[in-house]
Amino acid sequence: MLNNIKNISLIAALFVSSSAIASVTTNPVYKDFGNVSGPNTSSMNYGGVNVTAWSDTANVSGDGRGDNTIQSAQMYKYGNGWGIVNKDEDDNDYPGHSADNVGTGIWVDYDFFLFDFSENVTLTHAGFSWIYGNTSNDQYGNTSNNQVSVAALNSGDLAGKTWAQVGSTSQTIASGYSDMLYSTRSGYYTSFGQSGTNNIGNVATASSRYWLIGALNASAFGGDTGWEGNDGMKLDRILFTRNTQLPATSVPEPSSIALFGLAIVGLFASSRKKLK
Repeated sequence: MLNNIKNISLIAALFVSSSAIASVTTNPVYKDFGNVSGPNTSSMNYGGVNVTAWSDTANVSGDGRGDNTIQSAQMYKYGNGWGIVNKDEDDNDYPGHSADNVGTGIWVDYDFFLFDFSENVTLTHAGFSWIYGNTSNDQYGNTSNNQVSVAALNSGDLAGKTWAQVGSTSQTIASGYSDMLYSTRSGYYTSFGQSGTNNIGNVATASSRYWLIGALNASAFGGDTGWEGNDGMKLDRILFTRNTQLPATSVPEPSSIALFGLAIVGLFASSRKKLK
């Protein structure tokens, strides 16, 4: 009988120790950039998330409008949202005060926010305080003619490259586009992987430290180039998920409890046979 008690104690100890092993869970994290005040800047850090602005406005043709390679841009705070003013614009341009792709020919610049997290995350949602163009809603709540490009990157190194190079090389883990949606409660937003005209591929499950959000750039990140030229937005919030470790005192799973119970029953049954 003493041996059985020892065996039960050993099983109990193993059970307790196994239940104490930390497990992985997914926690949603909300960041409201609308609460961040100016000054206007090319970089800001909010709650451990570093945000920078980029656009393809480097002067490679000698006239100041090369629109080829990527260089840093300025983020401007307007009301509750942040826009981007690139090197070809000033803050009086319309809609130059937003992250946009409005223009034709060499006047088209693609503005993007780059998010640098302290760990790998999955970006699931972005909200905007203002969007450019037609804001009427269809039956699905999509706002007409407004799409957002999104990309998960394995590096935040953008300077001196083109958007096409970033999108077509191994630097991009996953990319796609999503319609802008609207609700009276949330305002303008996009949820990557949900209903609407979306082609987000594996963006919804991608995990990365570096993420891009900006006006539709179909050639680089997916979509129809015919939809470009009228997309503009002011970013005010994002939602993402990250993997975290549960504390060691986590509750054991039911299957583990069942195995423990079976082990005890077996030991007592063995004990009764020996007594007989």
